[in-house]
Amino acid sequence: MLGDKPLASYGHENGMLNVAWISGFARNFTRDGDTVSGFIQQTNDVTRMVPVGQSPRHKRTFAAIQNEEAVKITGRVHGRIVTWNNGTKEVTEHSAFLDPLEVSSPSIIEMPSSLTWHTPIKNRKADRIQQDDFQPFGGETFGEGRMRDAANNVVVAGIVDGIRSLRGEGQNVIVGVEIILRQTENPEESIPVRMMNSKLARIIREELRMGRPIMVQGKLRVRDLKAVDADGIETPTGQQVGYVWCRSILNARRGKDILTIPSWVKDIMARYGQAPEGGEPAPEEDAPKAADAPEHAGTAAESSIEDEIASQLASL
Repeated sequence: MLGDKPLASYGHENGMLNVAWISGFARNFTRDGDTVSGFIQQTNDVTRMVPVGQSPRHKRTFAAIQNEEAVKITGRVHGRIVTWNNGTKEVTEHSAFLDPLEVSSPSIIEMPSSLTWHTPIKNRKADRIQQDDFQPFGGETFGEGRMRDAANNVVVAGIVDGIRSLRGEGQNVIVGVEIILRQTENPEESIPVRMMNSKLARIIREELRMGRPIMVQGKLRVRDLKAVDADGIETPTGQQVGYVWCRSILNARRGKDILTIPSWVKDIMARYGQAPEGGEPAPEEDAPKAADAPEHAGTAAESSIEDEIASQLASL
């Protein structure tokens, strides 16, 4: 089992840290040829189930996963592009999902408790909670308790390839930032990361530079895609996209979180190293997607790993 091996033996992909451990109840698992997909349910809300899938180039074969059984999946977090209609036009979003390395039986402490199961997600409106007939604990919709940390852990490192501010629903207050974290040459495989911390969001938004190596520790979650009508009223479309939720952004450690610097980092540095045509960068409110938001180079001193990036890029 992977849990018996050192993290260094399986925790990196493309030279960058990427591993997740998620436990819960298997839901709606299907097999299409040799590809497995489904969800892990951790709370009594089917719209917040964690998506599980397999990338075409990372397929692994697993024994059948029985629906509604307790399951623990150790895997990678991968990204893909989702296209949807926001009420006025077709737009694209980065969406994260869990790609299994190993499927096993969880320990008791790795499963959500009955209190956790019946506790609504913080700030989740009660009228948006959806349930079905699967009730492993019974009881009411609401209760007290918290998700055990072991049930949903994600650690990923990568290169910043986009950032935008997040504002509260119906508000003009910055409550967080979304970062597009890239680990591969294909930008469509980038992982969306959301740091929800209103006190740090503006600082992170101003200081985080494109091409910077970072590491985050968080959880794999989903959010609703919402259409906006002419009056600005938001309505959930019934679609969800995955993302990595975290509380802070950390510097990636050279030789540990990021082992090697890929050549495609040159493209990111070149793309964001100069102002867009027309002079001034566009205001953040005009940027519908993180990858479209132009950035300026910061003036802070380079960190050791950024010096290493410059050195390695010079030798490419």
